[in-house]
Amino acid sequence: MIDDALLLPVVVLVCFAAIVALEVFLAKKGKRPGLVLPFTFLGLSVAVFAGMLVTKAMVASTVQNFMTTSPDGIPIAPAPSFLGITSRDLVQALLYFLLCNAFTAILFAAYAIYRRRQRRRQALKQMRMQDL
Repeated sequence: MIDDALLLPVVVLVCFAAIVALEVFLAKKGKRPGLVLPFTFLGLSVAVFAGMLVTKAMVASTVQNFMTTSPDGIPIAPAPSFLGITSRDLVQALLYFLLCNAFTAILFAAYAIYRRRQRRRQALKQMRMQDL
C-alpha cells in the first residue's frame, strides 16, 4: 500500500504526465490545437501574477488608510511603493509567475519536439515520393 505522504506526489506526477500526453495528442491534430494547452497555462500564470499584484495593492491601500499613526501619535511613513506594491511584493509575484510558467515551458517544449519530428517525417515522405 502506498503511504499517504507519497500519494500526493504520485497523483500530481500522473496528472502532469496525462497533460503532457494530451499535449502530444493535440500536437498530432495540428498546429493550432497543439498550442491550446501551452497558451492556457500561460494565461493562467498571467492571471495569477495580476491577481497577486491587485491583491497586494488592495491590502496595502487598506492598511495605509487605517495605519497612518503610531500608538504614540507619531505619523508612520509608508514604505516607498507604487500603488502600495513594494519591490519585495513585485519580486515575489515575479517568482510565482516564473514558477507557474515552468509547466508552460514544458508544454511548449513537448509541442516543439513533436512538431519538429512530424515535419522531418513529412519531408522524408515527400522525398520518397519524388524519388519514385
